[in-house]
This record gives sequence, structure tokens and C-alpha cells, in this order.
Amino acid sequence: MSQPSARLWADTGGPGGFSYEKRQYAYDGQPVTFELECVPSKNLYAVFGTGSQDAVVNTPTSAGRYRWTHAFAGGIKPTTYEVYAAAFEVRDRCDWVYNKLKDTWECYPGSNDKPDVKATLDLVVEIRCYRVQVRVKFLGRGGPPREVGLALVKPSGESVRIPRRRGVAADSPGFILLGPDNDGAYEVSYAPTFKEVGRGGKTRAEVVIEHSSGAVERLVQELDTP
Repeated sequence: MSQPSARLWADTGGPGGFSYEKRQYAYDGQPVTFELECVPSKNLYAVFGTGSQDAVVNTPTSAGRYRWTHAFAGGIKPTTYEVYAAAFEVRDRCDWVYNKLKDTWECYPGSNDKPDVKATLDLVVEIRCYRVQVRVKFLGRGGPPREVGLALVKPSGESVRIPRRRGVAADSPGFILLGPDNDGAYEVSYAPTFKEVGRGGKTRAEVVIEHSSGAVERLVQELDTP
């Protein structure tokens, strides 16, 4: 059968919303929603995948539009994922079966059924998933600082205050204050979550230190958050 035109959109949380650009950025742990847009038909279903995982969406959100949401993992060095999607036409029974125990879709064409036919070309979006790290050093003045505060300011101007970590567990919330080292320096260290950074520009990390001497110091680090 002829393969009508189709588009694969992605919403990676940036200010522009859904985009069909072939290469896009996503932040670590952030759910990304993909939408396959194709000619409406009651006999079509969509298959989305990342190479290691396939997901089938049988019911469109609206005529000719199928959506799938997935969260990616990334680090200071970005990880690149290729997400693909295509629509298929059911000829007898759907070739894909949902496995409730594994919470996965598996392809099991019936031995006596006509195999499903691809109704669109394979469409691909490249997702570069990353994470930023706040690391701000300062010298103590007169001894250990009385107070240290951290705020993340998004490109929109919204400010998110980050508490200082009080627990010893690695998953305790908040930033870590390290030091002093041999030179009397301290360091604020923190890996922001996707909810704490702004997308489509730079997120500003602002560290305010109240030193033992009574002096107040403000330090700024610009973080690239495309």
C-alpha cells in the first residue's frame, strides 16, 4: 500500500512545546512526550521505540495522532537516544500482544494471519539527554561560614531555592557543602533535577555565603540548559 506522509513530534519541556526537529535535548529523568501524526484510519496503530524498548499505542489521542511518553537518563556527558515511530495497518489481528507480567509489548504474529503492514515510513528523532552540575568554590573568611544558600534561577525568572542536605544518605535532598580543604576553600555541590532547571537557555545558580567574619558574598554560575 502507499505510505502517506507523517510527522513525529517531541515535547522535551522547552519553551516551544512540541517540535518536529530531528535533534532535540532532554533533561535527565524528564518525561518526554512523542506524537506520531498520520492520516486517520480505524485500522492503524502506532509503534514507538528506543531500540531497546518498543511501545505500542493502539488508541490515538485524536484522529490520526498517537502519543507515547518516556523518560531518559543522561549525565554530565550527554547520552544520545534514537526514538523511532511508525504506523501499521491491522489486516487480521494486531501482531503485537501486551505482556501484563513484564509490562511490555511483544510482537507475536498469528501463524495463520496476514502480517500487519507498515502504513508510514520509519520516523526518527534524536534525543540528547543531559544533566548539569553546580560546583561553586569559595574561601572561608574567619572560619567556617555561618550560612550558605543556593537558588536556581530559570530563564523565565522563576527562582527555586535548594535546601542544604542534612542527611548522610546519597538520596537525601539538597546541596552538599564540602570543605574546608588544605587551602581553606569550601565547595557547594549539587545536581539539579529536571523540575529545578529552566529549558531553552541558561539556568543561573546563585550561592550566597554569610562568612564567620560577618561579610556576605554572592557567587554566580551559569549552567547551559538547552
